[in-house]
Amino acid sequence: MRHVKIGITHGDINGIGYEVIMKALAEPKIFDGKTIIVYGSPKVAAYHRKDLELQNFNFNLITSADEAAPKRPNIINCLTEDVRVDAGMSTNEAGTAAIKALNMAVEDLKNGKIDILITMPVNKDNVQASGIEFQNHTEYLANALGTTQHSELFVNDAMKVCYVSNNQIVSQITKTITKDAILQKIVALHDSLQVDFGVQKPKIAVLALNGVMGDEETNVISKAVEEAKASGFVTVGPILAEQFFESAEYKKFDGVLGMYREQVVPLFKAMAYDESYCFSLGMPKICVSPAMNVDYNKVEKKCSEATPLYQAIFAACDLLETRERYTELVKNKLK
Repeated sequence: MRHVKIGITHGDINGIGYEVIMKALAEPKIFDGKTIIVYGSPKVAAYHRKDLELQNFNFNLITSADEAAPKRPNIINCLTEDVRVDAGMSTNEAGTAAIKALNMAVEDLKNGKIDILITMPVNKDNVQASGIEFQNHTEYLANALGTTQHSELFVNDAMKVCYVSNNQIVSQITKTITKDAILQKIVALHDSLQVDFGVQKPKIAVLALNGVMGDEETNVISKAVEEAKASGFVTVGPILAEQFFESAEYKKFDGVLGMYREQVVPLFKAMAYDESYCFSLGMPKICVSPAMNVDYNKVEKKCSEATPLYQAIFAACDLLETRERYTELVKNKLK
């Protein structure tokens, strides 16, 4: 694996992001083969560090990713000095601060100054309250990087799962479950499993929308699955979600496609939370988020574990290596 530059955005400045970042970067082995840059604020970092028992931990303040030291935790200041920290509270200022750091990191990612982007958790509500349109990191990054075929892919040792509809209003979900939308997600998932995870012939399970086989299953999902099969994709479905997870059928597949977020993500997170991460598939760059929440209630306790961030960092490096190896293998492929 070549030496890589990793950017980490600080997320919500009032949450557990800085605690987790500093605990992870206090481990010297994390820097093996990596240069790590936090996009955040030295002032906010100092505020959160005061109660942490981290011996001899200090950020290396830099003004550009080009100045980053390979064996030290680097930080680029993305905020003004008058930034206010209200630990454990949701504020509009925290939402604005999260997006400022994210935007600066994305620019460096686009310009090749960093190879990988790790995004720490934000509070969607305070980001939107500050006047910024934000659904999740994947949607925001897709817009910034100019990508149309993309999805959140939730990954752990048990399964890799994404979903079709981003709509969070249940009564409107069916309007976005179309044959074309399902096919696009099948293709995006299939391609990512091949390119990023090294699965030669991915097997994909497609879940049903309803708890019984209804009109959507017969007229929409089944047709999408059959069309995908005709195009050479190994797809099975529609499968009732309850039956699929209760019988552990997911273990037989390389990827799972649900119909909407709440159908699959809560169950996924309950399975192996600390060892999970979210990968923004379909992006031209490797973008990963640790399986974490802002967790305002944990801020004062200083009890958060660094495991999710460790997992995200090492997983992102594996993804980059697999993608670059795949690109090299198919570079001179005969038509």
